[in-house]
Amino acid sequence: MTAPHVRPIDRWFVDEVLPHERAYIDYARRTVRNDEEAGDIVQEVYTRLFTLDGWSAIANPPGYVMRMIHNQAIERIRQARVVTMQPLPAPVLFEIADDTPDPFRVVAGRTQMARVQQAIAALPERCRIALVRRRFAEETPREIASDLGISVSTFEKRLARAVELLTHALTPQDRGAAEPSAEAREKMLL
Repeated sequence: MTAPHVRPIDRWFVDEVLPHERAYIDYARRTVRNDEEAGDIVQEVYTRLFTLDGWSAIANPPGYVMRMIHNQAIERIRQARVVTMQPLPAPVLFEIADDTPDPFRVVAGRTQMARVQQAIAALPERCRIALVRRRFAEETPREIASDLGISVSTFEKRLARAVELLTHALTPQDRGAAEPSAEAREKMLL
């Protein structure tokens, strides 16, 4: 009966690595703080040692194995910190307020905007210019008055009149109320 053939890496492993197994397990246990996981790490390192091509060139096998254990423990800790993605519950379970306006509000907003645009267009030209340049173009009263060749006081009166006419045009009117006379309408336009 012939003796089984022992490979050089097997002899190296038995002589240089295996005698320090207790130190390896203790080191792995201190690193991961779990006996079972420490044993698994040491076994993984042993498996990797047998796949190394340059095993015979390792000058300090116990130190090399300790470094491998350290690296393997760090890799396990990193993997444990990876958050697994799980599907979220169906959106029906969430009570999220929808800020999107409903169709009625969209139509009402468009209608109101059209009314405002019509009311501004119906203003007397001097009042409309004062309102648009001050409220929408945000020019200063002094700039506008200077450009129009009027006093700041006159500009402010035109702006006040524009705001008054616009407010009147946009305020819902009582249908039973009497229409203003032609003379009253003429005063409004000034």
